[in-house]
Amino acid sequence: MTMKTRIHLALIVLLSLTLAPLGVYAARQYFIASEREDRDIFLRKELLKADAIVDDAMAVEAYKKLTPVLPEIQVRIVQRQWRMALELMRYLQRAGNNAELKSETGAFGAQLKTLLDRMLERCATTLADGASLRPEILWQVYNAAGSAKVLSAFVMLETEQNLDKVQGVMREALTDYKASIEAVDKAGLPPAQKNIPRWNFELLNGEGSVQKYEVSTTDMEKNQALKENLETLIPEIGGYAPGEPIDTRVKK
Repeated sequence: MTMKTRIHLALIVLLSLTLAPLGVYAARQYFIASEREDRDIFLRKELLKADAIVDDAMAVEAYKKLTPVLPEIQVRIVQRQWRMALELMRYLQRAGNNAELKSETGAFGAQLKTLLDRMLERCATTLADGASLRPEILWQVYNAAGSAKVLSAFVMLETEQNLDKVQGVMREALTDYKASIEAVDKAGLPPAQKNIPRWNFELLNGEGSVQKYEVSTTDMEKNQALKENLETLIPEIGGYAPGEPIDTRVKK
């Protein structure tokens, strides 16, 4: 074997040893990408299945089983929880007006408070990483948090009758709605969707709904007045359907 042949063989062996790890790495990256794509496809299919579930409680449980828990999934969960909260509130109101069911108001109120607390906790967890959220997601989370706080204020007035605390929660709701407005303006959405948090903000802030009770005392008559006012402010659908306020200009 000539020296030239030996050199050629050595180069071939060297190239083989060099390229083999690269080939293994490339194959590994391909399989990782393929597995990720398969997981994404599977997740989207399972998400569509959960979306199709009519029962809100069952849908929430289905969403919770999906991994990873993407922000889109968190939004779906709080939207379903909001619908459950509204239904519980209706039960609570009916029980309060029915002598036979009046004894159950405490249980309904406790369930509603627990549900709202979970909803707000999920919103807070999602917003903790708010800087990384797309505006299309961010505005919905803030809007959900604001709506949950409005309903929490109503429940709080029913159970604690603490006017100062109620007003504090209502102000927090206004802050959330403002943040939702700022986010939705960056999302490039149609006017119908952009007006959703504006509508909720105007419902709560219109004609001084919060400020008008600043000097109120905490006697029964004043509490009842605020309770009746709050009942008209709770978004029936949590701002998840188009609403067109008379004036959509909001001070920020």
